[in-house]
Amino acid sequence: MKLDSIELEVIKSRLEEAALTMENQLFHSGYSPILRESADGSATILDSSGGVIVGTGMPVHLFPYYHTVRAVLAIVGERMQPGDSYLINDPYLGGNLHVPDTAIVTPFFHDGKLAAFCASIAHKPDMGGLVIGSSSAAAREIYHEGILFPAVRYWTAAGPNPDFEGMLRSNTRSPDEAIGDLRAQVGCTRIGCGRLQELFERYSGAIMLEAFEELIRASERRVRQKLAAIPDGTAEAEAMLDHDGVDVSKPIKLHVKVVKQGENISIDFSGSDAHTAGPINLRPQAAESGAAIALIGMLDPDIPINDGCRRVIEFINPPGRITHAIKPRPINNYYPSLHLVYCITQKALALLAPEKAVAPAGIGVGGFAIGFQRTRNGKPGALYELMATSLGGTREGDGTFLVLPVAQITPSQPIEIVETEYPVEVVRFEQLPDTAGAGRHRGGPGYLRTYRLLEDAVVTVRMGQFRYGAWGVLGGEATNLASCTLNAGTEREEKLPILLTRPLKAGDTLSITLPGGCGYGPPAERGPERVASDVRDGLVSIEAARNSYRVVIEPPGMTVNEAATTALRAKAA
Repeated sequence: MKLDSIELEVIKSRLEEAALTMENQLFHSGYSPILRESADGSATILDSSGGVIVGTGMPVHLFPYYHTVRAVLAIVGERMQPGDSYLINDPYLGGNLHVPDTAIVTPFFHDGKLAAFCASIAHKPDMGGLVIGSSSAAAREIYHEGILFPAVRYWTAAGPNPDFEGMLRSNTRSPDEAIGDLRAQVGCTRIGCGRLQELFERYSGAIMLEAFEELIRASERRVRQKLAAIPDGTAEAEAMLDHDGVDVSKPIKLHVKVVKQGENISIDFSGSDAHTAGPINLRPQAAESGAAIALIGMLDPDIPINDGCRRVIEFINPPGRITHAIKPRPINNYYPSLHLVYCITQKALALLAPEKAVAPAGIGVGGFAIGFQRTRNGKPGALYELMATSLGGTREGDGTFLVLPVAQITPSQPIEIVETEYPVEVVRFEQLPDTAGAGRHRGGPGYLRTYRLLEDAVVTVRMGQFRYGAWGVLGGEATNLASCTLNAGTEREEKLPILLTRPLKAGDTLSITLPGGCGYGPPAERGPERVASDVRDGLVSIEAARNSYRVVIEPPGMTVNEAATTALRAKAA
């Protein structure tokens, strides 16, 4: 029996439905707010060699699954049994991006043979280490960042391994959340295996394995076709991180070189600085995932992200670079570095295909953890916030507000959840004027979010660039810088660096300012009425309307003075 195109499309839809069901199970069964509210997780179905077939959830997780499953295969091999689920979180063995990103891998057997895997990665609120939340700014080696597990058999046909769960409970400050999230991951992978069983029984093993490979080849063909339509050439781009948290006087360079020939492309990180003593390093799976997502988004965001996309790209990523850290270098603050790789890859690609240029999102993203000895439920725990920013403008329109780049499904945690779960009060959360990068299509606006502690806590700031900002494209303008301020507006006000762990007292406030996205195209090409609408909405001030957009706005109605605007734009031309 040979697979036909109609069967392939039906199987593809059924696999996608299975992955979405896995994702739904994961997010609705998770215990921790970082999983159930911020959706910092993913689910995928892979072939027997570790190639992703379909996946959903955090896009930045999907490429690294290959490394996760390959590690499980290398460590466990033929010892796998039906009913097993394996846990791995060592980023120097598997594909997780840092220690809290814990993977569950469940093998699927058909007719007694390994046929596929179902897997999930989800961020844990605490996996041990120096501070509550695991990701300490003071980490100087991977062992400071939490307990590391290779491919450990966590679950069998008889249920969870109680010895393992006991060991984990003794090494995490949030045992109920950690175990609850892990069980949600196991459950979602078992649902995936159940759906695979139905499909293998319906279509036969031979047809399903052929469908797996054809779906992967289809994505590879689409990537190559899109590449072939872009002019050949070489382009380079770079940007700077503030520092590594150790030598605060030394900025760190990330550099990318893109070489495109025909339907082939290479992405070279050799020009980046060496890996650092502080925790801003990347493992290859992180750097390569950020670059790959930038490429697929530029070519065609509708291309399914599976192993076919990975097969197209040749990565040149020498060991010892910040993009290829060597054990035991710390990596917990990987996200600002990964995001910058994503942005500079977009920048290099825009030099090859200017019509596909995208203005970068606000730079300075990252997160922070506020660790409490007693949360609202009376137990220790960490408020772990991922600081979403706003996207940049594109040829299609303005940038979207409050979307985390590279991980677009991850929302900001709702204030109601934050205040219900933790002894904090969110006293401000508001868009800021003149933080949307000006352009024909402006970026999304930046914002301010202020937290007041109601109990003593240990705060870890893990963010990116407070000194070096982003850039507009094709004549668009950049935007403001990120910042973090302790006790703003008081005599104890203090500007904090991008990496910091320190104890704070009840009553202290922490104010995070995130930049907006950058602008696309010359601001003077934006329609005056659209500028006036932005002024009325509080996104653009009257002064910025004049200085950046060359539009004269008349209060109190905030209407356009057409004659003055025409004269101002003619003078500037």
